[in-house]
Amino acid sequence: MVVVLRRLSLEDYGPFTKLDIELGDITIFVGRNNTGKSTALEAITLLLSSINNFRVITSSIDVLSNLGLRSRYLINLRSNKGVAVVSGDVVSQGMKHSIEVRVIRGINGLGDLRDNAVREIIRSITELTPTSQKILIEAFRRVLRERKDGKDITEAFKEFVDGVISVLSNRVDDVLVNAVFVSTYVDGELLNAALLPLSEVRVSEDIIGKLKELGLSSSEARRLLNIQLGKVISGGRIILTSKKLSVEPIRVQHLSLHPFLIDDLPPDKQTELIDLLRKEVRYFYDYRGGQVILNFDGSRVSVPYALMGDGFKALVRMLGLIVMGVDVTLIDEPEAHLHPGFMEVITKYMVEPRFLDRIQFVMATQSLEFLDYLLRAAEKGGVLGRVKLVRLYLMPNGSIDYEQLSGEEAYEEMDELKSDLRGP
Repeated sequence: MVVVLRRLSLEDYGPFTKLDIELGDITIFVGRNNTGKSTALEAITLLLSSINNFRVITSSIDVLSNLGLRSRYLINLRSNKGVAVVSGDVVSQGMKHSIEVRVIRGINGLGDLRDNAVREIIRSITELTPTSQKILIEAFRRVLRERKDGKDITEAFKEFVDGVISVLSNRVDDVLVNAVFVSTYVDGELLNAALLPLSEVRVSEDIIGKLKELGLSSSEARRLLNIQLGKVISGGRIILTSKKLSVEPIRVQHLSLHPFLIDDLPPDKQTELIDLLRKEVRYFYDYRGGQVILNFDGSRVSVPYALMGDGFKALVRMLGLIVMGVDVTLIDEPEAHLHPGFMEVITKYMVEPRFLDRIQFVMATQSLEFLDYLLRAAEKGGVLGRVKLVRLYLMPNGSIDYEQLSGEEAYEEMDELKSDLRGP
């Protein structure tokens, strides 16, 4: 297999000051609580989705919106640089690309991109919604009743609207001073730039005052600003796109971002999944139209999939990811809800060449059992050389340190790894 993501580097991203690792066909981040395991998977999701308009291609999950909930923590709180960098060497359609994603705090941090970004944001903010137009019409009617200059109504309304748009345009810097932007570079050239959602924007009384001078009431001014700014800040949006760069998207799936259903699979993959379930779950007989058919001593019972136990549904989700055949599968806490017997089943199939030759697995775990099952399955299958393990440590000063082990080293140091993972 050609590894899709060969290298991952993080600088001042989340809790990481620095991380620079090589990835294998199977890469496992291990560590106790609060060691950055989930953040590492988040960074990989951001990196791989950046070349597909920040979407997880298999489910159209909007990565920007997901990151918006924690945008203030994406840049290391100890850093005074105002920027975090996620980069990696990616193989897509047989072509190697160096991809770099920069997370930037504040509109002024965009450097050469700033002016173009401001223009695009202004264009968005000043495109009046129907509701905003109604607000301005009502305000203008009131202004008109108070005016006595006899100016042409059409010309006067245009001046009124232009004045409002001018106020909105001139205050973009104030609104975006703490906004978080993401820009993507492929082989050193800009691919796109995006604005993360903002949970809130503090509108200064100065802006309200400027709109009141034009004739809007205080409540009208606030409603107008909430509507027009809300278009831009409520959801993540791409604001700049290169017209000359094109990179084939990577099919990536993050288990935590997408609730898997058997019906999500194409018919041939459903058949493959059902065959695996029949082989591994003694009471499973079939799946049809949302119903799981169980076989107990020759007596068959139909049960809605939603009513099946968490352990069974976790097994289905994991096996579904394996048979789906995406390029990169990201799994946070693969042990969640899995019984020990099911852990053994999952790890057995992960290391099978028919799956491992076409899927790169990247996982984060602190489960001793899952790690033991995976390394033993890899050793038995002769694929320890395709496994890499990244051990993460929370240091006394709050920073994250790391150590990278080959599959062989991890297998030989299982007892030490088990000791490291015990505790909070």
